[in-house]
Amino acid sequence: MKFDKGIDKKYRQSIEDAFETIMEKGNERHRRTLKLILDSKMIVCVHPVSKVNASGITGVVNPSRLNDRIESERMSLQDAFDELFVTIAEETIDTGFQRGCEGTFAHENQHAFDFAQTIESFSNADINPLSIFNPTLYEMEWEAHLAAGEYMLQISKDEYLDEGLALMVLGRGEGGNCFVDHDGIKRRLKESYGLELNGTLGMLASQMLGLKER
Repeated sequence: MKFDKGIDKKYRQSIEDAFETIMEKGNERHRRTLKLILDSKMIVCVHPVSKVNASGITGVVNPSRLNDRIESERMSLQDAFDELFVTIAEETIDTGFQRGCEGTFAHENQHAFDFAQTIESFSNADINPLSIFNPTLYEMEWEAHLAAGEYMLQISKDEYLDEGLALMVLGRGEGGNCFVDHDGIKRRLKESYGLELNGTLGMLASQMLGLKER
């Protein structure tokens, strides 16, 4: 992983601290994905929310170069991360502090993992055409919300749990314990993203990445 040029020291430190905490306190999913990211050349960027239009966003650095690589070589999952970036909004760190930074990366790192799986499968489609991995936006957001909810439970501090409850990612049982709320996530995806399992599923990962059809 490498940082984009010109990132303010305080944002860089916040991200480094978030990655350290995720690696220490996250579950197997979080640690596996973060290790792949840290071992890659994936770029981490920080920009104002006016440019990001979200708390964070994940995408491909250069679609043309990526398509050329897919056509000319067999890419591993690790190779695929080299073509990606994750951007976090300055305001996510300024107002959400470490909780916001960690939660955003728990979410966006899962997007990066799904994009990397898509890239790997497309680059090996000629020898394994039945193994194409190409999730819809609904499927990607579902997994990212699960990852974020699982992370909030791993930390289990009130401020993390309260945010999860407010975002409908977590629910609270009769005994007071929190849980990842599947029904709440479905509602959030419908109300905030316009996505439904039996309705609008959104674009495919390959379309979001600008990949040529296989």
